[in-house]
Amino acid sequence: MDLADELVHPYASAPPRIALDVAEALASCVAVSRVTLFGSLAAGTHDGWSDIDVMCVTEGRAGAWEAASILRASIPLRWFGPFSDLPQPSGRYWPYGESIFHSIDLSFRTAEAHARILEQGMNGVRVVAHDLLWREPGTEIPTLAQDQPEGGEYEFTHALYMAMKAIKAYMRQRGGWTAVTTRMDQLEAQARTLPRRPIGGRPQDVLDEARSLYQRLLMDRLQMGQSSTGGGA
Repeated sequence: MDLADELVHPYASAPPRIALDVAEALASCVAVSRVTLFGSLAAGTHDGWSDIDVMCVTEGRAGAWEAASILRASIPLRWFGPFSDLPQPSGRYWPYGESIFHSIDLSFRTAEAHARILEQGMNGVRVVAHDLLWREPGTEIPTLAQDQPEGGEYEFTHALYMAMKAIKAYMRQRGGWTAVTTRMDQLEAQARTLPRRPIGGRPQDVLDEARSLYQRLLMDRLQMGQSSTGGGA
């Protein structure tokens, strides 16, 4: 497989490998008592375009920041963006050296919240989960500052996520090309509004790969004689 093909068709073995790397990194944090894989990886239905969905149980808020710091040291990041409904350090982590499809969607939870999700599901949907680590809670880590930055580049991150989601649907023949072009236009618009480049990530890195991926798919469509703006799969 050449580099161009690997860009469009990343290896299906990569998501489980990354999940194990994440679990190994988080296991070295004493504040982490449980690391749970969910989504397609836990269900065994993942493919080369799948992301890595992980829940991590920590001792207190400082424990979550300690775990995130250890993860960043172990797996250098191309980009990080927060979730809309959870405080940092929960968010989407894009590792260096991996496909843009393979973001680590990591949420830090209390033991109570984790148990509630496993019992009741998430957004009304049952969660299929697989534990990568489960041990007795350690000692809470009080040393980290509690005023870690809560701000982030959410709008850009969300646009990147939605663009990748549209491309995944297109590659899986579950969505049309119009959605891809729309989401890429939205990503470009958000990229132009970025106020700064946050520590720990370079938006240009993930943006360049998204553009390269889009251009490769567009060239494939043109070679097949399809309209670049058509709505079909």
